[in-house]
Amino acid sequence: MRALCLSLLASGLVAAVPAFSVKEALHAEWRRQAPVFTPEQVAALPAADRARLERTLARIGAPGAPRLLPPEWEQPTVEAWLAKAATAKTPRERFDALFFLNRFKSPRALEALSGLTAKDAAAWPRHLHLEAALATARLNGAEVGPDLQAFLDARRKLGKVDPVRAQAARLRLVMAGKEKDLLPPVAATPGAVLALMDAWNRAPWEKRKALALSGFSSLKADSPAWPALGLQPPSASHLSVLCTGVLARLSEGTPDPAPAEILRTGGTPWPCAQDPLATWYGAQVLPRFPQFPQERLQALREACGAQPSMLGTLLPAFRKHDPAKADALRAELLAGADPIARAAAIDDLAVEPADLDALIQRLWKVEEYDGVQVLLNRLEAWKLPEARRKALLQRFYEHPCWTARLDAHTHLKKLNPAAPWPTAPEPTAEDRAQLALAERLAAKGHPVRLRLTFEGKRTVVLRLDPRNAPLNVANLVRLARKGFFDGRRVPRVVPDFVVQMGSPVDTMDGGPGYTVRCENSLDWYGPGSVGMALSGKDTGGSQFFITTNATPHLTGRYTRVGEVEHPDQALPLLDNLELGARILKVQVLQPGR
Repeated sequence: MRALCLSLLASGLVAAVPAFSVKEALHAEWRRQAPVFTPEQVAALPAADRARLERTLARIGAPGAPRLLPPEWEQPTVEAWLAKAATAKTPRERFDALFFLNRFKSPRALEALSGLTAKDAAAWPRHLHLEAALATARLNGAEVGPDLQAFLDARRKLGKVDPVRAQAARLRLVMAGKEKDLLPPVAATPGAVLALMDAWNRAPWEKRKALALSGFSSLKADSPAWPALGLQPPSASHLSVLCTGVLARLSEGTPDPAPAEILRTGGTPWPCAQDPLATWYGAQVLPRFPQFPQERLQALREACGAQPSMLGTLLPAFRKHDPAKADALRAELLAGADPIARAAAIDDLAVEPADLDALIQRLWKVEEYDGVQVLLNRLEAWKLPEARRKALLQRFYEHPCWTARLDAHTHLKKLNPAAPWPTAPEPTAEDRAQLALAERLAAKGHPVRLRLTFEGKRTVVLRLDPRNAPLNVANLVRLARKGFFDGRRVPRVVPDFVVQMGSPVDTMDGGPGYTVRCENSLDWYGPGSVGMALSGKDTGGSQFFITTNATPHLTGRYTRVGEVEHPDQALPLLDNLELGARILKVQVLQPGR
């Protein structure tokens, strides 16, 4: 810290008073300019202010800033996490070590659970689920010893094992030849169908091929797919609720290259075949096919004609299967008014366009950040002369969106390690309103509660922490008060991981038309954590996610804004949320309400 502060003396005004308030931290983090203190001033700061200063410097991330994450989290190694596993005592420590060792495919991953016996089951948190991690460890060669098995059996007897997660883990093991039989079938609820199809999709295509081509040729209650996945047959009336999720998972499970026999699969029409969310998932698979009927592609375009962002999703398929029409579609999207579609069109540009300057001019708005992000990536792919790339990147140092400036710096630094750190643009009216609310919320320090009401009279209350992430909490509050989320759909449900929502176009694309600074912290992403979805640093907006199990790899990398209230009720509801569920209302609750 001493060396850092000395190096920063030349980059700004030296603070005259040995204090660093919440408000000062908030504004420094928004400006993305490091506050400067002499070593003596740092030493004189109260402990809380000193910790706040160090966190602010880490969040800003300017050259020379301290790291937020400890080394084993910033750059994990199998050796570091084996050492952590050897000393792990708490459930969190054990889960984290197990998680990271599984990422390294270490056959020693279960050492993280060493020493657990049946008597430890009562203290293990109900929502800290182990089933998927245990299956992964076994698939990587780990063996469950008698003491650990006794612990697992005791958890089951205490009702701490979710039958759906257990069945999904067993399905993975059966398909890998590690177990012979599935567990007793579980009810085909939306969450169960997604979880079991996710587990099934992990197996090689050759092991899934027969069932995929026969059991899912249509959506029927008597399909052989249900028992094969360890599910009870759903009622006929329930099929429409499951439909979008099943189609999405079939799309995600399509191999690359996709076999032509999939296109020849016949069956009765699915009830959600025209659902835009199902189309969005399916469109991303079409480029995997070596050939695809042009008339079917054109029919999809006509079905998506009123939704430019959906046409952008279809563009890669047109590029693969009908290049001439892809050129026309790209020109249409580049000239149109939709920023998401324009970003997709820019991504389709194989070479520098003749009208690049005019395109850049169209991108010179805060709400066009998606296109800027793609364009800056394409500059490298186009293999422009280095001098030209540098000039173009330096031009974006003046873009009205901070995140565009940051991206330009990141790219320019690859060409010039001494590239200067960008300054923030002048705040917009939205920025000023957001900052003012963030100041008030942070000063009060009280949790902010948001009630999410889904169709079917299902509610979840989020408890957000403005002390930890004032800008992002203020942003969500303002969006909720504007009704931004009302009527939108849930486009991402990944059992045992996250539920994500907040897209203005009901996919995982788009945002509110601006970006929000990251406010990363060391707050743990345990079950029921609420975080901001990103496509890079400082790209937060309207999309947020809720974790349904611990996700330690997100800690310090995604802004954690809070957690769910009453997890015993909220987490089972989220576990069972159907893909495409509609949000009726997101309401800011007053204290005590």
